[in-house]
Amino acid sequence: MRHGLAMGALLALLSTTQLACVVGPRFTTCPGEGGRPWVRLDSDHYTLHTDLPAEDAREAMRRLERTRAAILTAMWPQAQGQQMTKVDVYVLQSPREFEGLYPRRVRAFFHRSDSEALIVLSGRPRTWDRLFAGLSLSTSSPLNHELAHYLSAYTLSRQPRWLSEGLAEYLETLRLSEDGQTAVVGSPHWEAIMVMGSWLNAVQRGLARGWTMQRVLQWDRTLEAREQDKQVGANYAGSWLLVHWLLNERPRPFAEYLALLNQGVAPDEALARALPELTSPELDALLYEYVRNRRFVERTVTVPPVGTGFVEEVIDDAQVHAIRSKLAALGAALAHREPFISNRQKVAKDELEEALRLNPTGLLALSAKLRSAPEGERVAIAREAVKAHPTEAGAWLMLGSALRHEPLAHEERESAYREALRLDPRNAHAARELAWMFVTQGRAEEAMPLARWAVTLAPWSPNALDTLALALAGSGACEEALQTEQRALELIQEEGVPELERTLERRIAGLKDGTLCGAPTPDA
Repeated sequence: MRHGLAMGALLALLSTTQLACVVGPRFTTCPGEGGRPWVRLDSDHYTLHTDLPAEDAREAMRRLERTRAAILTAMWPQAQGQQMTKVDVYVLQSPREFEGLYPRRVRAFFHRSDSEALIVLSGRPRTWDRLFAGLSLSTSSPLNHELAHYLSAYTLSRQPRWLSEGLAEYLETLRLSEDGQTAVVGSPHWEAIMVMGSWLNAVQRGLARGWTMQRVLQWDRTLEAREQDKQVGANYAGSWLLVHWLLNERPRPFAEYLALLNQGVAPDEALARALPELTSPELDALLYEYVRNRRFVERTVTVPPVGTGFVEEVIDDAQVHAIRSKLAALGAALAHREPFISNRQKVAKDELEEALRLNPTGLLALSAKLRSAPEGERVAIAREAVKAHPTEAGAWLMLGSALRHEPLAHEERESAYREALRLDPRNAHAARELAWMFVTQGRAEEAMPLARWAVTLAPWSPNALDTLALALAGSGACEEALQTEQRALELIQEEGVPELERTLERRIAGLKDGTLCGAPTPDA
């Protein structure tokens, strides 16, 4: 996620209204009241939901497909044909509405979980590429940044924060030609250059108050929560500088470092083995010279033709409210303080209630309703979803999840997950849930291909990795199981989930002492 540090003050909290559509704080006008209609465009790699005008929505889809191809060509050509889960993209036409919904530091974001990968943007596609000040042709694009986070997860299994954000910042300046046939990569990120020039100059003059590039390499994940925007900005800028310098000045050791990470070597050990220069006291002076001399090498790549076909449909009012409920809930999750959090939670609740009023059987609305329903009501809600949406994988997933604690429903639950996978073979969540069911039943061999498929589709998922680890353990592949579980633990630690962290630590201990290897695992 790129933090827009120069966005200015956050819009005032949304006012409470009592229009027929929604009671409570709102961030746009309902379609039923004359607001902008929403459309859904579905291609092989994306599902785009937006209130952009129709032609702008089509241009956005073309931009999405071409940018994906350009990033892969420039950075990871070997992944062009790799199987990936589909990305949901939400684009709000009005930047003001986006700014009113999300915290000040956010100008776009990528969110991923076991069940989805999504990107949220704002504005018409022609506004996504923003020129830096001055005469430079370099641009920065939030789409590039967020898409880089998504694509890099399939090519780099381990990414310390500086590397993840540095690659995204580096690709943020990728510039597509008008016809989409070529792209320039490696352009200078002038905002990052100005920030790092200032910080590194202060280091050289002894005025940095203890700040060094080591702060970037050891990214403090509490900075965002403490709203330390200046230090966060320095980390983003420093990450860009590190990646740009390494790609241009140290390509061989950088490639070795990335290879070590993909082999499962811990980031600190990989750094010590391949890039010890990054821990040297001379690093600040070295990078300061790089910034001052501005040896910023650009290269042009030829982008292969991409299919831009898609299915287009208008989204009805109930679905629009369900989407907006989801977007508001994400806004609450991104925030760190009140009353912002409770305000966005109220938006989410009111939008969901309106979605259910307009269409009680809408899939998105039923899904949200199920998550907040008491345990005893969930199966009925899920059956209602399957009845109303028998061709939607999401409905069958809801049923499988709702049946989790029904002791006599194993066959029905398995059938629900299988149907979800049949309808959507690239659904990582369905593959993982079915694999986990088999693991807990002692059917490790049946679980194995499903768990591997889930990890292929969602390599960022600790739960998918945990499921694969236990399937491997049940099959006797103890060493691979241990390595996989350690990777799951790293991801959990990155996200800060202490309870799950303790669970995985217990499993790792069991794999090390042999008690968990080759034995059925307890249900969880």
